[in-house]
Amino acid sequence: MKILLVICCFFAGAQAWMSLRKTYGQQNLGTGHLGDVGDPLFLTPLIEAGRLDEAKALSRVGRLGDVEDVPSHAGFLTVNKQLGSNMFLWFFPAKENPETAPVVLWLQGGPGGSSLFGLFSEHGPYYVAEGGIPKLREVTWARRFSMLYIDNPVGTGYSFTRKDQGYARNETDVGRDLLEALQQFFTLFNEFAGNEFYASGESYAGKYVPAVAYAIHTAVQARVKINLKGIAIGDGLVDPSTMFDYADFLYQIGLVDSNQAASIREASQKAKQFIDDGRYLDAFYIFDALLDGDVVNEPSYFKNVTGLDFYYNFLLSKEPEQLGYYNAFVQTALVRKAIHVGKLTFNDGDAVEAHLLEDMMKSVKPWLTV
Repeated sequence: MKILLVICCFFAGAQAWMSLRKTYGQQNLGTGHLGDVGDPLFLTPLIEAGRLDEAKALSRVGRLGDVEDVPSHAGFLTVNKQLGSNMFLWFFPAKENPETAPVVLWLQGGPGGSSLFGLFSEHGPYYVAEGGIPKLREVTWARRFSMLYIDNPVGTGYSFTRKDQGYARNETDVGRDLLEALQQFFTLFNEFAGNEFYASGESYAGKYVPAVAYAIHTAVQARVKINLKGIAIGDGLVDPSTMFDYADFLYQIGLVDSNQAASIREASQKAKQFIDDGRYLDAFYIFDALLDGDVVNEPSYFKNVTGLDFYYNFLLSKEPEQLGYYNAFVQTALVRKAIHVGKLTFNDGDAVEAHLLEDMMKSVKPWLTV
């Protein structure tokens, strides 16, 4: 029986599992002003035709500007031909011992957050400085791990679908599409298929990571055997009902008074009851009005009582500008051509979140016990 090593970092803060999509700074800047950026590279036809060397050569990422070139590959994997669903990947073989280094899949949260945020703002080999200038990151996961960044689910970042049915409605859909993408990835880069594989992510990826791990673990007659060794989750949403304890935390750090804490506690208990009753949308609307303000379209209770616009770090009241530098950078003509996305839209994630509203308050805890 396979044993999964589960490394979960549940940060006990107001940022722990709120929707992070707002802080990813994703905005579609349009493509009308762009010149020749090439065409999107769809790798699936080449993989199916056995033209693997050609696919690897075509997917090689070009230079990103006046910065040292880090060997990498990017392109699209078609996960559902009928619906026109395609997932964008960017792969960096490890700088040290790539032949044996573990392969780490990174998934951003949101839902609807592009994994390019993790690449450029957290742990990839590059970061974007003020003025849209790319620079090498001194400490990067890509030194000792082969990093695979995928925009997930379909409709996130550069990933897209041609039909509404292509959007994920639940984590089973998420796991299915990611498994298909990984099967194709390890077919293309078969020299990495035997290496240890870890799925990782943060925030709403607290659901995505167990979803893809469970899909791999329970796959029947998979085309490629994936050497799954473990998962890693940071500040993740996994089991909403047991993670609704914001009142005491916010009170203890002085962001709310006792009366405000009591109001949060009362709302949280009501949301928990809705979850127990299977009324997941009702539970979500309470959560959104209380903390996030994504759907209610007005300031959340948290914003009204604390005055804070940025709830991912209680030491900061405003979102750091540098978190959004990557957004404009990845939509420049230079980068679009280098990573083979052509003039495809860089999606803001709104549609992804809208299709997953009912999923938000559901748990993936049972998938961690198999």
